[in-house]
Amino acid sequence: MARPWRIQFENAIYHVMSRGVGGKAIFLREEDYVRFLECIKRAVEKFGLEIFTFVLMGNHYHLLLRTPQGNLSKAMQWLQTSYGVYYNKRHDSSGHVFQGRYKSILVREEIYWWRLSLYIHLNPIRAGMVDKLEEYQWSSYADYIRMKKIHKWVLSEEILRKFGGDRKQQRIKYRELIKEVSGQEEKVFDEVRYGLILGSDEFSSWIQEKFLGVKDEGEKELPQRKRVRDSQDSEIVEKVFESVMKEFGIEKDELVGRKEKRPNLSRDMVLYLLHGYTGLNNKSIGKLFEVSSTAVTKSARRVSVKMKEQKEVRKNVERIVCSVFKV
Repeated sequence: MARPWRIQFENAIYHVMSRGVGGKAIFLREEDYVRFLECIKRAVEKFGLEIFTFVLMGNHYHLLLRTPQGNLSKAMQWLQTSYGVYYNKRHDSSGHVFQGRYKSILVREEIYWWRLSLYIHLNPIRAGMVDKLEEYQWSSYADYIRMKKIHKWVLSEEILRKFGGDRKQQRIKYRELIKEVSGQEEKVFDEVRYGLILGSDEFSSWIQEKFLGVKDEGEKELPQRKRVRDSQDSEIVEKVFESVMKEFGIEKDELVGRKEKRPNLSRDMVLYLLHGYTGLNNKSIGKLFEVSSTAVTKSARRVSVKMKEQKEVRKNVERIVCSVFKV
């Protein structure tokens, strides 16, 4: 399956969602929710993210955010890696915590911002977790309906401004509206184009031409055969190589220049990290080592098994991940 496109530019706004691998829970205890919120706050400080809305569910999360620095991939990669390292240490587990990379929809007009905020906040109701949103602790809903925000980094005022009036009136209107649209909020996604863009015809055309190479509305199938590669992928690849070389005290030609086909831990570890933590697909990774996509998957699987069986291997991976992604 092709990886999703990554379109990034300054002040872009996205609806971001990511699930636990295999649909498994990513938050098992209250401290896990707290830790993930701390990671979001650090990402705000570290990457300049502007968070409008969030909800943390048992096995997934949603964010509505803006990237003033045009660095969504780098920020999300750091966020999920940071939490993943914590999760594995805290719950004595190994391997990937999230199901591949996050999913994102690029959003333009403000009319969609508040509609998406409603959709995100209503997740606990749709899941039958609570009867009233006020009862759910792990979302930004309280930052919208209370005069004093709980999470200072949530920019609820930018969404509430749409409703006019003073702060008190805005919060009352938001609470009333979310009750009205409950059960219908998912209709906003009917307007998503190519699974990627939510905005006007003009915005969609601009994105297609600038980032997807589509100049004609008739070329609707073309984006399905393309993806925008992350600019930092090559940088991350080099960092992965350097960290593995340092960890095992070897040279690069010992990783990519091997002729024998027997499994090698250091080589498998590079493949495992590139497979799980970069924007490269298996075919691209395989080209670096002159192996097939299937071989990449097998190498990644061998490391996952070893991490469960051998504590030292798990520590090897954690040290490299922390070094590369500055967790």
